[in-house]
Amino acid sequence: MTDLDLAALYRLSRAASDLGHYNLSKLLNVAAVSYVNRAAWTDLQLTTDRALADAVAALEPQLREAQLDQHLLTALQHARETVAAGQLVSYEEAPIIYVCRVCGAVVAFGAVGQTPLPEQCPTCGAGQLVFQFIPATFYLESAPVPIVMAQLARTPNWLEAIFSGLTEDQAARRVDGHEGEWSLHEAAGHLLDTQELIAQRAQLFLEHESPNLNAKAMWQSIESARWSAADIVSKFRLSREAMLIQLRSAPAECWGRSGQHVEFGPVTLQQQCTYFAKHEHWHMAQMTRIRQAL
Repeated sequence: MTDLDLAALYRLSRAASDLGHYNLSKLLNVAAVSYVNRAAWTDLQLTTDRALADAVAALEPQLREAQLDQHLLTALQHARETVAAGQLVSYEEAPIIYVCRVCGAVVAFGAVGQTPLPEQCPTCGAGQLVFQFIPATFYLESAPVPIVMAQLARTPNWLEAIFSGLTEDQAARRVDGHEGEWSLHEAAGHLLDTQELIAQRAQLFLEHESPNLNAKAMWQSIESARWSAADIVSKFRLSREAMLIQLRSAPAECWGRSGQHVEFGPVTLQQQCTYFAKHEHWHMAQMTRIRQAL
């Protein structure tokens, strides 16, 4: 794949916007995002914490040469060391971060209530409405509740369809890919494990005003390996349908309740449900690829 100069592409997008050509700016932004996602999809992925930490370490000299914000560089180094030690980077290590869309300055770096958002960028003077919030993952960018509920309700049928016509041996056959070697059985088991997790968290939100949400690595499996593929699909449906019944009867204000997550900080019920719905949609690509390879 030809290497594009992304900085040049974004400069063109900024110039188009400054000259009032907003839809040209949009198309240039789409080109940049499409190129980056395609490159991440087709290039070799890092599948271990050590490989990831080593890759970040190799990049750090370039980031320092680019004279990026020192707080950001220090946080990156600490986060890399945490990952190398096999641990998750906590919210305290990577808290609320805003970047000025005008000049690129990091204008806020701290937990909610500890680092107030400035009225203006201290570097260029732009007002705070043009500051860009950087979430830990796009999974946490809330979708409207009706859309989230509809997509959560869709997954059991999709899961049944992906296994339709397969034997247990086929379902257990591993296929290499960006995420490493996975079988449909393992991927479905992972979705069941995470469904049990969101069901538990949804219950916490319904029972508590500000629940404590225990962080857990999304690739961490519980016990689904001992079940057949058919059992996994059935258990997923039962758990999902029971959770949806609870959520449909929940008062509207429950969706805005905020719990505390070790990795993500404050998280609402709406964000949590959006997170898991998007997580499932992401794995649909993986499972579709595996199914096509069988």
